[in-house]
Amino acid sequence: MADEITFYLGQPLQIKRPSKTDTITHTSRIIAIMPHVLTFNMPYDSGRMLLWPLGTKLEIVLTTHTGETYGFQSEIIERDLGDIKSYTVIRPNTISRIAPRTLAAGMSRVIAVTSGKGGVGKTTIAINMAISLAAHGQRVVIIDADLGTANVDILLGITAKFNISHLLSGDKNLLDIAVQGPGNITIIPGGSGLQNLTQLKESQFTRLINSLNQLDGLADIILLDTGAGISKDVSNFLLCADEIIVVTTPDPHAITDAYAIIKVIHQHNCQGKQMLIVNRADNEQEATVAANKLSSVIRHYLEREIKYIGYIQEDRVIGRSMKQQYPFILSQPQSIPAKNINSITAELLQLQNTKPAGFSGFLNKMFSLLLEPGKSHSLSASK
Repeated sequence: MADEITFYLGQPLQIKRPSKTDTITHTSRIIAIMPHVLTFNMPYDSGRMLLWPLGTKLEIVLTTHTGETYGFQSEIIERDLGDIKSYTVIRPNTISRIAPRTLAAGMSRVIAVTSGKGGVGKTTIAINMAISLAAHGQRVVIIDADLGTANVDILLGITAKFNISHLLSGDKNLLDIAVQGPGNITIIPGGSGLQNLTQLKESQFTRLINSLNQLDGLADIILLDTGAGISKDVSNFLLCADEIIVVTTPDPHAITDAYAIIKVIHQHNCQGKQMLIVNRADNEQEATVAANKLSSVIRHYLEREIKYIGYIQEDRVIGRSMKQQYPFILSQPQSIPAKNINSITAELLQLQNTKPAGFSGFLNKMFSLLLEPGKSHSLSASK
């Protein structure tokens, strides 16, 4: 080889067929490594699986842990259309360093939306924010991670037949459980499936990782609508996300509860970027006062900073949209709350995380947190 590199599981790839008629680059990840071959997830394009015949020539670009970019040519020698759909290619005889490519584009931003207490409008904000992000050209997926009262589908008037528990059991794949929502967003119903991560066998966890790896190719932003409060389930989601949005209202009790959840994740050395939204404010001034109050307490007692990214003004259109089970950003796009959401979205897009870990990174961190002390769990490449 022109350069010696180490392949690793989950390594992001950019794949292209060397054809004048097919100039699109697709994203994937390595899922198995053998002495002479590599296996990677079958790429998807706009939710459609890309079925290429055996013998198809491919141009492949990958990055190392250090961010260096390498390219090589190979061909498909095997394809698997079973539970884990994949292609196997010959490992290259020659591989050389090339100019950096933007592989991070294939990694989703994982943003957890949470609150210190229930009833502050967290899920309503997540839904409308997702639609606003989609209107700005982002591919957005919402995962309903409220294990107690999952209600994203209810607020949208959608009946979901399947959820993540069906993915864990192997009965369904990712595209089977995904539900199309309004405003060009995608919803992954969570239910109680994520609570079962601690009971997964190695094969089940491998299937889950490989299935949800597809999200890094299908979504630019993944919003996790978590439960409210400081339970272990909620804090685990927050500790594993790239970014965290805390929703509060100007109510003193809501501010106190918001501080409590921020304090908990701080005590567990949370590395995610933390942001704040104030909901149900009478006006901008009231929202700013509430945000400054919470930011000041966090700065004083935790020596941390939280980025205030905007507010939503109290308005009757929000209550009406909830009764109609239709997002106000679509039903009343010129309303004050809709304009507030769009302002928040613009701020969020400017705060782009330069190195998102992607959803597979989120899951690996989650599983590490759930492991019993002394236990190890790795997706071995020797299988």
